[in-house]
Amino acid sequence: MSASEAQVIARALFDSLTGTALQALRAAASVNGELTPERVLAALPEDAPREVKNLVMALGRDGNLDRLPAVLTAFEQMTRRGGARPLTGEVISAVELNPQQRERITAQLTARYGPDLELRFSVDKSLIGGLIIRVGDQVLDTSLRARMAAIQRSMMTS
Repeated sequence: MSASEAQVIARALFDSLTGTALQALRAAASVNGELTPERVLAALPEDAPREVKNLVMALGRDGNLDRLPAVLTAFEQMTRRGGARPLTGEVISAVELNPQQRERITAQLTARYGPDLELRFSVDKSLIGGLIIRVGDQVLDTSLRARMAAIQRSMMTS
């Protein structure tokens, strides 16, 4: 389950979850041992929303109940922002970017995507040069690796 999938599930929780049910879910998720749908459902208050119970059953059925702590963390972050969905992005470079480069990239992406953009920077030496920028479901790949692959494909089709 990706972080964005966890955010989608967290949004469903945000729309239907009460504080009591959240505390009970957090307690059930933090208990040592294997998480099972039955164990989590037993920890919920009787008046827990049907959507919450359905979520627990769906996570259990899909084998993702171990992701419940990540979903709850995303949910709690969402509640601190009043339900606003953060937009996450990643900037991957071939070398470590200096603070000025990071600030410039952050400013440009924030201007385009808004102030709620959360960026993460990482390094992948296999890029050789350039950047890969992922924001939401959009990808901009200006890496030297991608350019070389395009040239290779072009040469093979000629």
